[in-house]
Amino acid sequence: MKTVLLVSSFLLCLLAGCQSNSSKPETRERAQATSKEQQRQLAVLEKDTLNAVQEENVRKPGLALAFETVFQRFKDAVENQDTATFQTYVDPALGLYLIDAPGAVPQFTHVAHINQYRRPVQQKPFFSIGETFRDCALQEVTALPKVTCAGDADAYAQRGCFVADATAFRKIEVYLHANLSSTERGKIARTLPLVTKTVLHTASGFKFHFGQVNGQWRILFIDLMVPCSA
Repeated sequence: MKTVLLVSSFLLCLLAGCQSNSSKPETRERAQATSKEQQRQLAVLEKDTLNAVQEENVRKPGLALAFETVFQRFKDAVENQDTATFQTYVDPALGLYLIDAPGAVPQFTHVAHINQYRRPVQQKPFFSIGETFRDCALQEVTALPKVTCAGDADAYAQRGCFVADATAFRKIEVYLHANLSSTERGKIARTLPLVTKTVLHTASGFKFHFGQVNGQWRILFIDLMVPCSA
């Protein structure tokens, strides 16, 4: 907007200067016509300049963080056991659901703060996942690799760290069979539609499910179940 005002002021001064330097007398009608033309030109200029500024802002990186940038910071927070940064990705109202499998039935645990969580086996804190959650260079794909259980180190058809639309996760119904109250099931059912991105880290088998809440990227579910481990 500052650019618009500066350009508009410059044009006014330029037009006014041209008018004052003119040696030819002008009639009142001509002066009024000139004034209207100046106003029209300024209106067009202001609109065009504003559009240009808005387009430039849209193109500027950082105004709306790309998911890749968000995930990189989230990953760094996990690797560095940075609780404060991690919490910035947990929605204060929705909290975070962690999914683990201490037995045959998946266990859903809801927390408001990540320090509240202990893994069912050995009661390890959440950040202990850093032992296996490493080297996650994100690759965008249309569909996540499928589980094959072909070998000890090949649970998936492809190796790497992948991100895709969370269509499959939004349709899960496993929580309906978990040991949850009807109230908790209702909360999960209302949170699932918010999930838009799923990140799969094949080396660990962990999945991270993100969604935008009020314009902010949030981590809504973390699936720590290891495929082919049963």
